[in-house]
Amino acid sequence: MIEENGSSGSARRIASALSWSWQVLLRGIGFAAYGLAALTLGFVVLPLQRLVWRSSASSEHPQVRAQRAIHQTTRGWLWLVKLLGQVRVRETGTEKLRERPVLVVANHPSLIDSPVLTACMPQADFVVSAEWTRNPFLRRTIEAAGYLRAETGPALVRQAVARLRAGRSVVVYPEGTRTPPGALRPFQRGIAHIALHAGCDIVPVVIRVRPRSLMKGQSLTHFHDETPEWHVEVGAPIRPADHVLPGEPRKDSARRITAVLQDYFEKRWDRGSR
Repeated sequence: MIEENGSSGSARRIASALSWSWQVLLRGIGFAAYGLAALTLGFVVLPLQRLVWRSSASSEHPQVRAQRAIHQTTRGWLWLVKLLGQVRVRETGTEKLRERPVLVVANHPSLIDSPVLTACMPQADFVVSAEWTRNPFLRRTIEAAGYLRAETGPALVRQAVARLRAGRSVVVYPEGTRTPPGALRPFQRGIAHIALHAGCDIVPVVIRVRPRSLMKGQSLTHFHDETPEWHVEVGAPIRPADHVLPGEPRKDSARRITAVLQDYFEKRWDRGSR
């Protein structure tokens, strides 16, 4: 009996190791495909696109055309990783994100939130950190898309407002980086200043991942028995004008609007431990 139990335990360990190795392979294929797609966009597709459209009479901005190409490519990549069983995506109200212009604020629980949102939005000016602008796989694509740099402060607000007024959508992660386990980071006030200067509503997007996957500090080789699902839920627009007191300084209005946004997400983001 002891020998049989030992053999059974060894078989389970071997099966578990094989399953883990298989998942590592599939996830590796998924990330390799993403890197290859980013390099192909940056070095082949987008440069050719600029050459072809340079001689055309189209009035569409080259950055917007680049963002459309990124949207289509990302949709293809998501289809692949869904096929590999690495990701599921559920959407609620994402048709609102296809309207232009919209100022989107989203939480940032995982490594692939931006691709998931990109697949929902044919055009989006993302605010990205300097770390991503230096990434060798993404740098040229980010430059072609004209994404906004997060560390530029007042210049970022001016640029985001200009793009909204030009009819383009802007996406901001007010935490500045991925959410750590257990708590949202304090929201930065840039999103409020953009909304106040542009005179536009803020569209909140809550992203939940169950079971938790690709989180801050979580190993890329950490897997669950079930495929993780990204749920993208678009809420009702938040009107900055509803939270502004007559005659108060704009910085005070921005602080209040930021607190409203933080409270909105605190009540809705997923604190689950799975």
